[in-house]
Amino acid sequence: MELLVIVLNKTEYLRGILDGFIDIGIRGATVIDSAGMGHIIADHIPFLAQFAEIEATEKNNSKTIFTVVNCCERDKAIELVEDIIGDINEPDTVFLFSVPVNIVKGLAIKGCGECQ
Repeated sequence: MELLVIVLNKTEYLRGILDGFIDIGIRGATVIDSAGMGHIIADHIPFLAQFAEIEATEKNNSKTIFTVVNCCERDKAIELVEDIIGDINEPDTVFLFSVPVNIVKGLAIKGCGECQ
């Protein structure tokens, strides 16, 4: 099992990603509002503050999606995000990563047979 974390800067794609999760068999995820460090500390650094104010009016905060998945679901989820958003290496699109999860309780998640 793995924890897949997706920090979505392009929040207009949130619904499409969550709908896509259902289509590929991911039945649960948690979504929280989030903000990048630059936006939070900008008011402490006068040079950055002028840019943060401009961006704040043009851009929503990020959404962070957490989901526990098996390795096959992880790969499908990443592919889905890339299909919806496009080039995720472009700035201000999405940042994602996964980390191993040793114990999962309270969720009905099955391995896919390919995970170690």
